[in-house]
Amino acid sequence: MAKNPQHYMGLDGFKWFVGVVEDNNDPDKLGRVKVRAYGFHTKDLTDIPTDSLPWASVMSPTNDTSMQGIGKFSKIVNGTWVVGFYMDAAEMQNPIVMGTLKGKPSYKDSRFGFSDPNDVYPEQKNSNSGHGTDKDDNDFTTETQFIESDVNRLAKNETDLSHTVLTTKEEGRSKTIPIANSDETFDEPASTYAAVYPDNNVIETSSGHIVEYDDSVGTERIHEYHRKGTFYEIDAMGNKVTRIVGDNYQIVAGKEFVNVKGDVNLTIDSNCNTYVKGNWNIQVDGNVTENIKGTYDQNVTGNATMDAATINLNSGTKGAARLDDQVDTGDDPAGISGSDGSNKIESASTTVIIGD
Repeated sequence: MAKNPQHYMGLDGFKWFVGVVEDNNDPDKLGRVKVRAYGFHTKDLTDIPTDSLPWASVMSPTNDTSMQGIGKFSKIVNGTWVVGFYMDAAEMQNPIVMGTLKGKPSYKDSRFGFSDPNDVYPEQKNSNSGHGTDKDDNDFTTETQFIESDVNRLAKNETDLSHTVLTTKEEGRSKTIPIANSDETFDEPASTYAAVYPDNNVIETSSGHIVEYDDSVGTERIHEYHRKGTFYEIDAMGNKVTRIVGDNYQIVAGKEFVNVKGDVNLTIDSNCNTYVKGNWNIQVDGNVTENIKGTYDQNVTGNATMDAATINLNSGTKGAARLDDQVDTGDDPAGISGSDGSNKIESASTTVIIGD
C-alpha cells in the first residue's frame, strides 16, 4: 500500500473550493494561477499574501494546449471566480481549477484578498462604453460599484449596455466613394449585428481583440476584429466587408486566379503603380474607355503596333487617319507638310501630328 494515500486524487474524497484568481503570471508558463479559496483562506493579505498561495493547474478541454503547444491557449484574468478541488485534500497545496464562474461583481478593492491585486478587473463600465473604469486606481475611500454581469456585451445585446466596437465601426465607415466614369457612389455597408442571447458566441481578449460566431436566427454572422479597428465581417447572406486601418500586404508564392462574376469598382484615392516583369496580356470583349484629365505619356523601347478598322486621333473632322488612306509626299524628303502646316508627318523626328 502507498505510504501517502491522501496524495492519490479521490482516494480519500475530494475537497472542493470556490475562489478568486489573484495571480496568472505563472513563472513556468504552464497557464497556472493562484487562487484564494473561500472558507480556506482569509481576505487579509497580511495573514496570507498572494505570493503564499499555491499554484493551481488549470484543467483544459481535449483541444487545448496540453502537449507542446498544440491546440489553443487562453488565460484566466485576475479577479475571475473559479471552481476546483485539491488533489492533496489534507495539505491543500496541489489545487486543480476545473472552470470559471460568471456572475455580477459587486465591488473590488485590491487592499484585500479575493480581488485583482492590480485593481484592473472587474472593470467599471458606463452604459455606452465597452472597456474602461470611472474609479481612480489610488482612491479607496469608496468601493467601486458594478451593474452588469460577466457575460460579454456583444453576447447580451442590451440596448443600454452597448459595446464600444459597434460605435467605433459605425463611425469609421467610408461613405460616398465615387465610381469611375459615373456620377454614382457607394458606401461601406453597415454591420448587420443583431445578436439574440444566448446565440452569439463571443471571444474577447483583455486588450480588445474580438471574435464572434453569431448563430442568431436570420442575422447569423462571422466577425473578427482587431483592437485598432481592422476587421472582417460576413453577414447572413454571405456578404463580406473588410476594413484595414493600416497597410495591407499580400504575397503569393505561386499562381493566383481571380474570377469575379459581377462588376468590379476600384477607387484609389492616391497613386497606382503596376510593375509587370513578364508579359501583360489584356483581353476586353467589350469597349474600353479612358478619361485622362492630366498628361498621357507612353514610352515604348521596342515596336508599337496598333491595328484597328478606324483610328481617330482627335474628335473633330480634321486629323482623321484611316487605313488605306493615300499620302502624297511630293518632293519633300523630310515628309509631308500641308499648306497651312496643320497636318504633317516629319520622318526625321519620327513625330506624327494630325490636326490642330
